[in-house]
Amino acid sequence: MKLKPVFSVLLMLSLLLGSLFPAAAAEGAADVSALYKNKDVDDTWSSDDAQPIDLDSVHDGIVTISGKGDYVLTGTLNGQILVEAPKDDKVRLILNGVTITASSGPAIYETQSDKLIITLAEGTVNTLTDGPMITDEDDTIGAALYAEDDLSINGTGTLIANGTRKHGIQSKADLVIANGNITVTAVTDGIRSRNSLLVLSGTLNITSGGDGLATTRTDAEGKGWMVLAGGSVTVKAGGGAGTVRASANLRGGFGTRGRTDDGFGAADDADNGMSRKAAKAASDLTVLGGAYVFDCADDGLHGVNVIVNGGTFEIKSGDDGMHADMEMSVNGGVIGITQCYEGIEGRNVTVSGGDIRIISSDDGINASGGSDGSGFGGWGRGGYAASGDSGMLTITGGTIAVTAGGDGLDSNGSIAVTGGMTGLWTAGTGMEGPIDFNGSGTITGGTLITATAGVGGSRGRGGAGLSGLKTFTFSAPGEAGETITLTDKNGGMIGAFTPENAFGALTVSSSVLADGSDFTLLVGSRMIESGTSADSVSSATENAPGSGPYTNSEGHGHGRKGQ
Repeated sequence: MKLKPVFSVLLMLSLLLGSLFPAAAAEGAADVSALYKNKDVDDTWSSDDAQPIDLDSVHDGIVTISGKGDYVLTGTLNGQILVEAPKDDKVRLILNGVTITASSGPAIYETQSDKLIITLAEGTVNTLTDGPMITDEDDTIGAALYAEDDLSINGTGTLIANGTRKHGIQSKADLVIANGNITVTAVTDGIRSRNSLLVLSGTLNITSGGDGLATTRTDAEGKGWMVLAGGSVTVKAGGGAGTVRASANLRGGFGTRGRTDDGFGAADDADNGMSRKAAKAASDLTVLGGAYVFDCADDGLHGVNVIVNGGTFEIKSGDDGMHADMEMSVNGGVIGITQCYEGIEGRNVTVSGGDIRIISSDDGINASGGSDGSGFGGWGRGGYAASGDSGMLTITGGTIAVTAGGDGLDSNGSIAVTGGMTGLWTAGTGMEGPIDFNGSGTITGGTLITATAGVGGSRGRGGAGLSGLKTFTFSAPGEAGETITLTDKNGGMIGAFTPENAFGALTVSSSVLADGSDFTLLVGSRMIESGTSADSVSSATENAPGSGPYTNSEGHGHGRKGQ
């Protein structure tokens, strides 16, 4: 069935060129309007300006759309909507209550146009299901909704995309999700784009065998980025997090990482090496806002560079909660990582803001030289391959609470704490301790509270301690869930930390505690100490190499990573 094109007077839409995005991301601007145009988000339409397509009258076969304009689709089709328009034409399909089941290939298949826009009409439910995969030159195409060119989805209706062979929704160019109630089930990736993926709003529920959200292009600068600016996104990827392995050293030796039901880690040999991350960008990944619930076999967030400026997160991961191959920056947001191998990881990690809670089986926050593909050095299947004293972990602000089976803070290079409130729980036995680094370690600002299950901290290899602020050490047993509170002489809050596990010893460092400062330390409602920082504490020594609970154990335990 051939349809004549209908002229559309609406403005054209396109994404900003990918090459312009990194500058905007670096500035951390919440205004992402430069990344899209009006028609990406404009879901208004009129039946007077659109051509109707009643799929019930088509019965079976292919409906071909060959020109620009708005098309309103209703009814049921056993077949395919094929968009083959001139390359400068913009085509909008208004899904107004459709069920399309393809006998082969995608249910909606765009092979050429300037851009395909999908508008989900208010109050409607629209279901797309693909058929057996098809081959187009060198590509094997499998997706319920597939576009060779730019793709945008808007509107307040519901879209159900069933990717029974491969992906759920796929664009080979740029993809904008401006709104909609979108449910995706996919054998491999849920929502996948080559050049870029921008999520502005909407409710997304994704169940995928591979990645939940993904960009793939790595061969062009300024491409392959992902921006998550808003909406509510729930992802279950790769069957979920499963059971995460314990810290390598707590297992009695170095070994592999990831879920226990994989032989070599969450994203390794299982499923033929399929990547199973919640959100994976081929280049930069930026989060500006939104609400995210991730249950994933591999990393929650993953990119070359990852910037988190806002948003709320509930993450259960079979590997890292958040991972950057290069730079990881957390500047805001509310982050709850309740299950992971390592919580936040990057070659360099900077935390300047946000409310962060991590429960990890190995390290809480880890800065380590190398890249994802090279495994960050460390112990893996092939043994230890140290990357040297590289990697920098910097904390300048924010509120951090870590309960770690390995080290609380770990760097193959150096650590600098200059601000914020950081609370760490570790076992404090064997080679694991609150803080571990190879290079230099300093604390010159902020507040740091550590709790260990045993008395004192780790005494690993090297023994180099943080330098800077005075550390106060106490024997102070506490139960899991009891809050450690440090206040000044007026009862003002200096810092608080609630460990997830029982503890027997505490240390406190704070730039607020100058010599002679009055303070009170509580565990629950029990007073541990009330006095001055000069002379009323159980133990007080200037941090110096070899003193305090912060020790060097040479960046152990950085296992190999998957793709």
